[in-house]
Amino acid sequence: MSERRWLSLAFAAATSVGLLGCGDGAGGGPQGGQIGGVQVAEGACDEEKEDIGADDVSPLGFSAREALSAASGERSAPLTWAKGGSTTVTVSVGELAAARFVRSTVASGEPGGAEPALAADCADHLQIDVPLAFSTEDGAFDESFAVTLRVPQVDDARFYHRIDLSALQGSYEVTEVDPAQFREVVVSLSGTLSSSAVSGTISGIAENHPVGSGPEGSVSAQPFDVAEF
Repeated sequence: MSERRWLSLAFAAATSVGLLGCGDGAGGGPQGGQIGGVQVAEGACDEEKEDIGADDVSPLGFSAREALSAASGERSAPLTWAKGGSTTVTVSVGELAAARFVRSTVASGEPGGAEPALAADCADHLQIDVPLAFSTEDGAFDESFAVTLRVPQVDDARFYHRIDLSALQGSYEVTEVDPAQFREVVVSLSGTLSSSAVSGTISGIAENHPVGSGPEGSVSAQPFDVAEF
């Protein structure tokens, strides 16, 4: 299976202290897709995905199980809220659900399309589907969801998740901006797991209502920070 994935400048701005690299919208990083229906593209990777077994040694030299063994289990870290204050965040990765080897290459530019991505953005990697629990000691987040880990090498597993604000189990509410002033507010979680630590960011994009219509119309988006850990 192959796909072309477009990098998003707006999401990159929203996660400027977060993950870098070309990632799948489900779990590798906030570099692809759209924001509220507005495409902001910088570059692209051509990808070919191949399903692999948990113990199959990939062309990278390690298996999905080996990669997950370094990332699984529970990790805690201090978290600092952008508006002030701190707490402790805990991230727990569950059992492997599925895995794929992803061969990623720099896509050539196309007329009217995005510019080619940097070679560093288009590295071969494993995608590993796992359940992930994410909670903060102060109760702001107490969430569980499925993510796709992006693993370019053992002991380096990256994930991305767009948080469903309407289904939160924790007490977090968007106060960094006034949601009533915007058409849509998106909050996302990005992180990196190693055998001994977890780090990441929670950040958002607030999309303004369209101004004008047709070719002259425009939509702007305001990034904001929520927390860093």
